[in-house]
Formats: sequence, structure tokens, C-alpha cells
Amino acid sequence: MSNFMVTIVFPLLFALAVLGLIATIYNVVHAVPAEDRTFSDKPPPLIRRVWLPIQLVAHYVGPYLSIQFRERTIKRLRRAELDYSLSPQQWVATKIVYAIVVGCLFKLVAKELEATGLVWPVTGAVLGTLYLDLWMRDRIKLIELQIIKSLPNFLDMLTLSVESGCNLTVGIGIAVEKSPDSPLRRGFQRLLREIRSGRSRVDALRALESRLDLSAITSLVTAMVQAEKTGASLGGVLRAQSTQRTNERFARAEKMAMEAPVKMLGPLILCIFPCTFIVIGFPIAMKLMNTF
Repeated sequence: MSNFMVTIVFPLLFALAVLGLIATIYNVVHAVPAEDRTFSDKPPPLIRRVWLPIQLVAHYVGPYLSIQFRERTIKRLRRAELDYSLSPQQWVATKIVYAIVVGCLFKLVAKELEATGLVWPVTGAVLGTLYLDLWMRDRIKLIELQIIKSLPNFLDMLTLSVESGCNLTVGIGIAVEKSPDSPLRRGFQRLLREIRSGRSRVDALRALESRLDLSAITSLVTAMVQAEKTGASLGGVLRAQSTQRTNERFARAEKMAMEAPVKMLGPLILCIFPCTFIVIGFPIAMKLMNTF
């Protein structure tokens, strides 16, 4: 009887357990609906590598996210130009997937080092989540910097177009056409698409202000909307905005130039001075050693 259990019953139960596990995994994966990405952008390469598990986790985690959390997340995604690539559910799923992947990698490293406990996988999971947060923050900062840099030139072209007789929509179209690719250009391209789809110009400008969330853009949009409502000269308003943004760019450049020596002090003390002391002090130390 024992031989019968070992040779037939246990392997049969094991095979049934494996088949049940495969069927469960298939049902879990098959329950995720196919996503229509016809009008969506491609996710960044960092996220595209693990896209299938992200979709799986997003499907099951998404219903538990609150409306307030989704609104805060979609605002960050808009500032990072990812609102057409990712939903709030997918962003949360990305953090979960990266936490699991990095945690497993740290667990493998701990196994090679013969370390035990949960410290390594937990540390890896935390680092995986923090890495995505830092990546998002750096992406937003880079986009804001590019917008601030390209805004004065964009306003110059827009001012020339409006002062030459074009209305605001046509002037924005000309400035977008003549400007190099940048987050600011893409933002105004989206504004033009919204206007062509039937949205009012004021609402489209307010939406642009909400997406970019920069004080310079807020000032520009407020001045343009005010001129639109009161019938003031739009060319003069744009000229004043262009002059102000140009002055701000020069002031920012002067500030960065003044901060450069202070920022160089740390690498100078930590890297250059020790090497200099070693080069100068080594011959002196060798002579002292030979003397004694």
C-alpha cells in the first residue's frame, strides 16, 4: 500500500496541484481586459520592459485607489507628460512591480552572500519604489527647466505673429510651427488640438496652465485671458510678458553663475586637494623615511 501511495497517488496529486495552479494563473491573467491604446502614447522604456505585469497588477489594484489619490497622481503625470501614457492605476502598479522585482534581486544577492532575514528584500522593495519617485521628480524638473528656457523665444515669435495682424490662435500655430521640439511646444500643440476640437480658447489656456503648473505660465495665461476678456491690446501684453521672461532668464543665469564657485568648493576639497597633497607629500615622506 505504501508503495502504491508513493508511486501513483502522490505524483497524481502533485500533477493535479500543478494543473490547478496553471488554471488559476490562466484565469487571473485572462480576466484582465485588453487595453485600447490607439490614442495613447507609448510608455517610457523604463516602464515598457515590465508592461505585462503592470497591466495585471493595475487591473486588480486599481479599484482600491481613492478618487483623491487618483486626482493627485494624474496631476503629477500631466506635469511629467505621461498622462497619455499611464493611468494612475498603472503608475501605482509600476511601483509595486518594481518593488517586487528589485526586492527579488536583493534576495538573490543576499542568498549569494549567505545573508538571511527580510532586511535585504525589504530594502530592495523600498529602493525600487524610491527610484521611481526620484525618476518622476527628475523628469518633472527637467521638463520645467526646458519650459523656462524656451518660453522667452516662444513668446518673441508669438508676439511678432500677433503684432503682424494674426489672431491669438493663428499666432500660437505659427509659433508652434517655427519652434524646436520642447515640452512648451508640445503643450501649445495640445492647446491647439483642444481648440480645434471645440473647446473655448479661455478654457484651453486654463487647461494649459493647470498641466504645466509653473508661475511663468500662470502669469502668461492670466494676462492673455484678461486681455481676451477686456479687449486690451494682446500684442502689448505679449510684449511685456516676453520682456519679463527674458529679464528673468538673465537674472537666473547670473544667479547660477554666482552659485557655481560655491558648488565647486565641495568637489575641490574632496577630490582635488587630497590628490594634490598626495603628489606633493609623497616625495617629502619618502625622504623623511630614508633619513631615519
